[in-house]
Amino acid sequence: MKQLFDGEVYEVLPLRGGIIFSYCKGFNEENVLVAYRMLSFDNGRFSNVENDIYLITKFGNNYRAVSALCENHIKTKSIVLPSGKVFLMQPDGTAQLVDNDATPVWTGNLTYRNCSPSDIALYNNVLWAAYPDCNALLSYNLSTMREELRIGGAKSPFKRPRSISVSDDCITVCNLESQNLVEVNLNNYKVRELESFDEPIYQYLNVAGNRFALLQSGLYLL
Repeated sequence: MKQLFDGEVYEVLPLRGGIIFSYCKGFNEENVLVAYRMLSFDNGRFSNVENDIYLITKFGNNYRAVSALCENHIKTKSIVLPSGKVFLMQPDGTAQLVDNDATPVWTGNLTYRNCSPSDIALYNNVLWAAYPDCNALLSYNLSTMREELRIGGAKSPFKRPRSISVSDDCITVCNLESQNLVEVNLNNYKVRELESFDEPIYQYLNVAGNRFALLQSGLYLL
């Protein structure tokens, strides 16, 4: 495990040839200064990037109009669909699906038992959401936005699932309390533990075979 960045990272996003992440650059009076860096797989180097590069990665080509719908574009969770539509989820669980021109085509709420999800991920036409306070994952059909499946709950393999990501027909769950990674096979729903850490894990990504973990102490290459 190699540490790549030891600052406070807010979110890591995958790129075709690397990753991009937002982080705390410092403070200006009462305001947090946010900056962005990109890691290229071609040369293994970091470079500073502008806000627009981060926003187009997170919100798609019409990023200016889409990001304007967010109260806080860092805290908002987003998925750019193959059609170009964008699914947005706010920290309080309110969500919307917006068209290419940023017009909302669906608006609703993803709260479950009065709990808001902490993260979302897409698998085929299914939206998955993680609920830390319920120790559960729920799936929704994107066409109808109806709940289809729940994994976890009272007897759960998860302990405060913070972040989720999908790769190779599996969903990987970052458990904040147990400080480990758990993998759910989406073909048979079997669950297995991948690895554990000595500190909380906030996010995990597998980008072109490169595995990244955002821990309390920084961003790492596994």
